[in-house]
Amino acid sequence: AGAAWMWGAAGGVRIVQLLTQEVAPGRGGRPGRATLHNVREALRGLAKMAAAEGFTSIAVPRLATGVGGLTWEDVLPVIEERLGGLSIPVFVYATYRPGKAAEEPFAIATAPAAAP
Repeated sequence: AGAAWMWGAAGGVRIVQLLTQEVAPGRGGRPGRATLHNVREALRGLAKMAAAEGFTSIAVPRLATGVGGLTWEDVLPVIEERLGGLSIPVFVYATYRPGKAAEEPFAIATAPAAAP
């Protein structure tokens, strides 16, 4: 468990689903809780995918903290650890308000872009 799957959308937009929950026991079962191991592996896959596909930025929500059951205090450092070395902007949407447009996200510190 812990993987990243990508879909292409119109205009070159790519959507990546990060699989952080334990696999469901049997067909039709409900997935288990998220684990920090799965979060690390999913983000590792996302970082590799970003490099291979030439992503120009990444935006992520409060990953694995809803149905996944993890705490934001545990997950945010993993996001910083796994995506902070990228040379592209990484935006984290940390607050969700139903019916309200997202405010400006905060960016995690990333590595400087390599010289051409």
